[in-house]
Order: sequence, then structure tokens, then C-alpha cells
Amino acid sequence: MKVRYYADAEVQSWHEHTIRLLRTIHDERGLSVEIDRIDERYSSITDFPGKIRYPTPEAVYERDLKRNRDLTERIDHRPSDAYKPYGNFDIAGNIALVDEEGTVQWASTLPGYADGYGPDAGPHTSLDFLEDIAISPSNRVCVECLQLLDGDETFCPNCGYEPP
Repeated sequence: MKVRYYADAEVQSWHEHTIRLLRTIHDERGLSVEIDRIDERYSSITDFPGKIRYPTPEAVYERDLKRNRDLTERIDHRPSDAYKPYGNFDIAGNIALVDEEGTVQWASTLPGYADGYGPDAGPHTSLDFLEDIAISPSNRVCVECLQLLDGDETFCPNCGYEPP
């Protein structure tokens, strides 16, 4: 399993913190990490331990989100509603969990402006989700818990499963 960040988040401090958390997840938890910079807003990313790609939002939507049955079963929204509301792509700033075959199994569904305190943001953000993975080994995400994820960063916090 790997963690993919659809960059760049709308607010630079969120983006920078996400990059730091991805490094921690890679270095301390041994999970593969990667970045798809679909909305490059800030300076280049250096010394990143994973792949960095530069696809278009359209390409990411087609590859990862559209017609993805596994994803549709695991989030509370249709991908078109979550990532392409009103016909406009809103993917940047979200996080995805990708299986070994490259299929997105889960992705956060918060709008790009959500920071956990704004309208419709709810109590958690994709940053909260990454922090839980990076900081608390008991909160690690595993394939067995993916069915518990609902797109708003709620997942089994006490599964205790350690991915290989």
C-alpha cells in the first residue's frame, strides 16, 4: 500500500505540512509515498523519498477516481460529486491510499478549501488523517480497515494491524 498526495493544497502551510508528514510516514512507518502535483502553486519539492509526477487534474480523475468501483464502495460520495462538483475539478489537497496494483482504494473527499474549521469541513481533514498515520503506530491504515473509511478521514483507530 502507498499514500498518494494530490498537490498542491490550497493553503501553503497545509501543503508544506503534508510534505513533512509524508516524509515521516515513509521514514518512520516504511510506507511508500508519492505526489501527483496537479495544481502546482508553490516552490519545487526537494529531497522527497517517493515519486513526484505532474499529471493534469483530468488525467488523475480518469486514472484514479472515475469508474473506480472499489473507491465508490468506500466513500460516502460518488467520485463525480466529491472531486468534480459542478463540473470543476476539486482534487488538490486530498490524500489517497493506493494498492499494489495502482488502484485507489480510498481517498479523502474534503473540498480543497476545507481545513477542519470551515463550512462543511467536519471535524477532520486529510492532514489529521496523515498525522494519525505518521504519529501513532496503533492508528496505521491497513487493507483490512479500508472498508471502515468513509471519505471524511474516519477509520479504525485501534486495529493494531501493522502492514508489511
